[in-house]
Amino acid sequence: MGNPEGNGEVLNRRLAAWAIGTVMLTQGLLVAHAWGRWRVVGALCGLFAVRAVLNTSPLSRLNRGERLRKGEQWTLLLGNLALSAAESQLVHWSLLGWLNMMLQAVMLNGGAPSREGLTVRRVGLGLHLAVSAGLGLREGVEPGTVGLFCLAACAFYGLGETRCLILIDALEASRESHRRLERMQGQLVAHEKLSSLGLLAAGVAHEINNPMAFVTSNVRLLSRDLAAQRELPEELREYVDDVLPATLDGIRRVNAIVADLKRFARNDPEAPVEFDLNAEVSSALRLSQGERRGRCRMELELGALRPIVGQPRQIGQVVLNLLMNAVQAVQAREGVVKVSTREEPGEAVVEVRDNGVGMKKEVVGQLFQPFFTTKPVGEGTGLGLAVAYGIVTGHGGRIEVESEEGRGTCFTVRLPLARGESQRGT
Repeated sequence: MGNPEGNGEVLNRRLAAWAIGTVMLTQGLLVAHAWGRWRVVGALCGLFAVRAVLNTSPLSRLNRGERLRKGEQWTLLLGNLALSAAESQLVHWSLLGWLNMMLQAVMLNGGAPSREGLTVRRVGLGLHLAVSAGLGLREGVEPGTVGLFCLAACAFYGLGETRCLILIDALEASRESHRRLERMQGQLVAHEKLSSLGLLAAGVAHEINNPMAFVTSNVRLLSRDLAAQRELPEELREYVDDVLPATLDGIRRVNAIVADLKRFARNDPEAPVEFDLNAEVSSALRLSQGERRGRCRMELELGALRPIVGQPRQIGQVVLNLLMNAVQAVQAREGVVKVSTREEPGEAVVEVRDNGVGMKKEVVGQLFQPFFTTKPVGEGTGLGLAVAYGIVTGHGGRIEVESEEGRGTCFTVRLPLARGESQRGT
């Protein structure tokens, strides 16, 4: 897809070039009309030169996408209108003079299209018509002719303004479509990365799992057998009391990482079923009770929800993961974690909000990348949110994150309602 900014600029330059070319042709005809009256020709050429100096720089800036200040807009507008009136006056408001007046009305909308300055241009049109009509009537032009050309000038201006507004709306719609396509492309790339990492994680987990089973079994047997010995040298007793328990703790961490890898890679074949999201949220709260006891205050607000379709165990895992992250993020004193559910058109919403330490914007942008973690070394694998992201998107939903450093974080999970329920709700 082409760049909407570039496409709009090309179209606008063509329209502006057409209008400028037509005005230049008309001014050439004015010179031809006055040919032989050299003082008039000289005056017209001088006015053309002044117009070129007045317009060149502002029009170039407008076509580069720059904006003119209000004072510059008025200077450009009044200068062009005064030059137009002087040119028409020099040819005694002949037919070419009136044509020049109408084309100047078109040029009020010249340059880059913008809603800014719309009032200035409309006021300028009123001044242009009033001055032209007054000078024409004083020159002896019939009122009917003056009225006809003023009406035609209004029509020309209206067409130009409509063109500008249509072009602006089309550009805005094109920009929004372009941004939407870029977001979708980014999501597809992220999904492809997660799929590739899932295959890699499955292989790594399998290769690690087998030898770790032997290591775990052997270390436990060694620890048990040595502990059963009544008389051990002091050096071995230190191993039994300190070294082997620390080794087992390290093995448990490795096994936890392997389990996370397997969950990250797993493609659960279980058929989706209708289930109560509030029940899974309540279950996750019960499972997290031991971790959060004494660390924070929990607030629960469950709204009325219709069933959703999916794998309840996986959704429960997502909620539990978000709860554990929130509990670990809040301060030990005055920590609050609020869990709420509600229904919005076509979807059920779970919100987990905490008043913890919050995150920087650059951190938020990396949260769902596998192996990215903000926790200290040894306290997190960096797979929890990546797994949650995969589960939610696999259910046709999405996760949104809002966070402010020092104020807290809010995770919002949006899941589609069951098809029949969604249709009944609309």
